[in-house]
This record gives sequence, structure tokens and C-alpha cells, in this order.
Amino acid sequence: MYPIMLSLTELTVFVVGADGASEDRIRALSEHGAGKVVRFTDTAPDAADFTAHGPRLVFISGLDDAARAEVHRLAKAHGALVHAQDYIPLCDFHLPARLRRGKLLVTVSTDGAAAGLSRLLRDHLAAAVFSEEWAARVDELAVARRDWKARGLSMTALFQAIAQYVADRRWLPGAAAGTSR
Repeated sequence: MYPIMLSLTELTVFVVGADGASEDRIRALSEHGAGKVVRFTDTAPDAADFTAHGPRLVFISGLDDAARAEVHRLAKAHGALVHAQDYIPLCDFHLPARLRRGKLLVTVSTDGAAAGLSRLLRDHLAAAVFSEEWAARVDELAVARRDWKARGLSMTALFQAIAQYVADRRWLPGAAAGTSR
């Protein structure tokens, strides 16, 4: 698996299923700025739905084996990436456990092997490392970074300035300024 951050503002996303996982997915997609989400609760999408809407991502949950396989087949035939909840053989991607603090997004993944562990680690990071104050910290550092970029700092110098800024404020105890990349 290759981790990426994907902008959803211009993509059509299908959410197929009427279970709790689908409800959670709708909420998460909204929180992450999905522009167009088409929900299928009573019936699965057919070829005409795929042709009409052209989804790039399809999330499937709560369907029986035959319906899940058919939605997967249609999605692949129309060039969409598929995530079938708790059914790895039909997944083009996995979803990490997410922790958001303003613009800071920390994700944890076990590559689909132990999703429960991802959640435990995320919760530990939320409680022990990334408290709510990190949202303001990111905003503060973003202002400083814009200034450094305007002054023409190289990428290496930007990294060093950020590391020093974080070290000076002791936001990450034990981290040395500008020593790793």
C-alpha cells in the first residue's frame, strides 16, 4: 500500500450499504470535504448509475457476497477504486485510523492486517501526544513557514527552521532540532 492524501472536492464517491459503517463513511467523507457523495441504501448501483455519475471511489459495506462482488465488478469496469469493508480481497486501498487536530492529520495503519490496533494507537496518540492544542500550533507554525518561504529559504533550511521552532517551544519532548528528516 502506498499512503497518499487525496482531495475529494472534485471526485464523485459512491457509498453503498445501509449499515453503521456506511453512516460513519458518510460522516468522514463530509468532514474531509467530499464534493459529491452518492449514497445507495436500498439497492446497489447498476451500470447506468456508474455511467451517469462516474465515481472515482466506491465504498461498500453491509452487502452479501454476491451483491458486494457485483458492485466491485461494476466499479472496476468503470475505473473506480474500491474499498469493501472488512473484505480485503476486494480492496484497492485501506483506510487508516485518523486523528485530526485542525489542519494536522495523523494517520495510523496496519495495512489492513489489524485495524483494531490502528484505533488503539490513534487513541494513545490523541491522549498522550497530540492534544487539542496542536490545532493552534499548526496554524502558528504555518504563519512562520510562509514568512521563511517568502525570505527564500531552501527546503533543507525550511525543515531546519521548523525543527528549531518546535524544539524551542518543547512541543515534542526529546526531539532534537533539525537532526532528522
